[in-house]
Amino acid sequence: MKRTSILTLIVLSLLCTMAFAKVYQVYSADDVERAIVSDIHSYEQKTVLKANGTNNATMLKLVGTIIEIIPEQLFIQRWSADSIEQAGSVETTITYVYLESEAERKAVDEFISKNLPSILKNARTDLEKVYALNEWIKSYIQYDESYSHKNVYSTLKDRKGVCQGYALLFYRLAKAAGIDVLLVSGEAKSPYESAEKLVPHAWNIVKIAGNWYYIDTTWNDSLGMNTYFLFGKNQARYSHYAKTKIPVTISTKGFAEKLYEEILSGNKQSAGLFNSLYGNLADKYDDLVAYLTKGLRDRSEVVFVGHTNFVSKYLSKAVEEALYNANVKSVSYDYSHFYLFTYGDKDFYVWQVRFK
Repeated sequence: MKRTSILTLIVLSLLCTMAFAKVYQVYSADDVERAIVSDIHSYEQKTVLKANGTNNATMLKLVGTIIEIIPEQLFIQRWSADSIEQAGSVETTITYVYLESEAERKAVDEFISKNLPSILKNARTDLEKVYALNEWIKSYIQYDESYSHKNVYSTLKDRKGVCQGYALLFYRLAKAAGIDVLLVSGEAKSPYESAEKLVPHAWNIVKIAGNWYYIDTTWNDSLGMNTYFLFGKNQARYSHYAKTKIPVTISTKGFAEKLYEEILSGNKQSAGLFNSLYGNLADKYDDLVAYLTKGLRDRSEVVFVGHTNFVSKYLSKAVEEALYNANVKSVSYDYSHFYLFTYGDKDFYVWQVRFK
């Protein structure tokens, strides 16, 4: 009698598990991908797939290939799959272990709900919201040199994270702000380095005024300038290489390049927006001197955008004149610069001059 009761409990337990597990009848690779993506977004523990006319090895290989190319893999710490073949039908079960527990996800939701209004401040448009999120992340999060903070919960808790933490945090904040946003996983390197220097990396995609752009809050924070704020394929080809699927068409031109074209057509509003997003546009000598003079007086670094021929020719002379204007006898300085866009035969960079 006792043995019968134990067997009954086991059977009931199995039936309950089967009743509450999602089961998908799949007919194509697209069906498999949709099922996996849907369940990961819902933080399901398992995905159960049923398919006819295939075998265990084929299904397991397909599952592995799909998880490797979907950006939703960034939510997962690890996964496993097993498959049972019976009477011409294959049942494949995928089990997920997520980066965050349910309690940690709830804590993140509460943090975002409480703090998002103050993070966005008076931002109204999608552009203003994306900029506000970018600037807040830069000020609130530091890069984690221990490479241990990969999820949103730990990134917020300790205020530091790796690229995965940055990208997932931006994704969660942007979603909550009503912005169309996606995740990207791939490889990246400095524009000046060779392909051997590529390292795993994660960043985001956002939709602004009908166009999709990349945004990399990790690098914007690390560099201290918005070189990778709304960049397009023209700029990404030198630094960012996606490995996961991108279901939208990325703009060829970056937002900065488009603003510059509007500036050339006489749009003063675009000029002001360009300066606030990327740094003051320095295409005249007097303007360059003025920016450097202000930096010396304020004892702050100077960030501006200029093309290499112009800046290389006049930077040293402009610093000397700025020293005179600021009544500073002598100063040493260094600078860094990162590629932004090309217009005609001119390569524009974001420059960062630091006075010592």
